[in-house]
Amino acid sequence: MYSFFFRFILGLFCFFPVVSKAQFISATLGINGLTCSMCSYAVQTELERLPFVEKATLNLNTNIAIILFKTGQKVNIRQVVEAVYKAGFSVGYTEADFIFNEQEVSDQFIFSYDGFHYQFLKPAQLVLNGKTTLKFIDKKYLRKKAYSFWEPMIKESLNGKTKADAENLYHVTL
Repeated sequence: MYSFFFRFILGLFCFFPVVSKAQFISATLGINGLTCSMCSYAVQTELERLPFVEKATLNLNTNIAIILFKTGQKVNIRQVVEAVYKAGFSVGYTEADFIFNEQEVSDQFIFSYDGFHYQFLKPAQLVLNGKTTLKFIDKKYLRKKAYSFWEPMIKESLNGKTKADAENLYHVTL
């Protein structure tokens, strides 16, 4: 019994490489529909309720939110985006800064971090080192028109994956 369990766990690590000494440090979101300071305050309040958010700063002129994450905390990008929707707004784009340490990437490469999996689609670089901005390209993370470009590639990458696997998988590019 233990042999099967350990093989299963080892198989997961081989399929989803774990990035060590890595962390999300910040995120930038384009927010659709911010028109007044009360709108901005509603989004800021929802974002700062998340336990891993240190500070959220919104700019009404550019409709951009800059979010700083607490060091050493597990960051859930899905919760960040859901907080914006909960405040009554939608997201135009989602980017997050992640610290890499000499990580080789290629098209369809998947890495794991804090229980989530991140799959690269059409990356422009081959080796990532230091602070790198990941652009999230799933449906709720960017405008519909931009998503339509990525949709066929995302659907292809999800082919054969279970619903549970798909729920913990983000699609990113550089």
